Parts: sequence; structure tokens; C-alpha cells
Amino acid sequence: MNKGRSNHSSTSGNDLGLSKAKILRGRKNFKRLFEKDAYIFRHKYVNLRFQIVDNTSFGCLMGFIVRKSLGKANKRNRMKRLLKEAYRLHQHTLSAFLRETELTFHGALMANAVDVPYKDVEQDVVVLLEQVRDQLPTILSAHS
Repeated sequence: MNKGRSNHSSTSGNDLGLSKAKILRGRKNFKRLFEKDAYIFRHKYVNLRFQIVDNTSFGCLMGFIVRKSLGKANKRNRMKRLLKEAYRLHQHTLSAFLRETELTFHGALMANAVDVPYKDVEQDVVVLLEQVRDQLPTILSAHS
């Protein structure tokens, strides 16, 4: 057992971290998510937009979006932190399937509200990730 930069002990095995390399960045990538061929799954407090990208590398990049119209910056930032934490804890739901199929997945979790308890945000994120994982084979057969 060794200690990382955050001074928390980490064991080898499951990587529950959410490094910058796993976060979707760049104007082109986000623009691509809002095109016609992007898929959208909706839930009560959180939506998920995603695309399967034709790329040589494979993996899962996720972005986090909270519209300015939802509230002041401190509430929007809190909601982004909740989205990131919920995704960080449950990213394995989707990433294991993507690793097996060697796909490149670009997605964005989008908040519908800002005054939401973490438990509800986490529940929505889990439902959306499981929904994507279960419907991805169908989407891939239509995509090919």
C-alpha cells in the first residue's frame, strides 16, 4: 500500500481515480456531442449525451456540463463536483465494457437542476451508465 499525492492510501487493483486524462476536453469534442448523430439518455436530474468516436485509441472520456441558467457559479460548481464524484465512483460500469469492445466513447453528464442531494445525483448517474452499457450493443449494430 502506498500513498499518492492526495495523501490517501491506495491499493493496487481497482483504479477509482478520475484523472484529467479521463475528462473530455476541447471545443471540437464538445461540439461533436451536440450534433444530430449524438445519443441522448435522459433521467430526472441528469442527462447523458454521448457518441462512439472512430479513433485509434479506445477508452471513455466524460465531460460535465451545468448550464449558466441553472444558478449562480457556486451552485453550478457544486453540481459539477457532485457529477464528477458520482461518475468517478461508478465509471467501472461503462469502462469495463468499452475496454472489452475496444471502443472510444465521448460523453457528457448534463445537470437539469443544481439544488439536488448527492444521493439523487448518484442514483441518476448509475441508472444512465447502466442504460448506456445495456443498450450499447444495439447502438453499435445500428452504427456499423
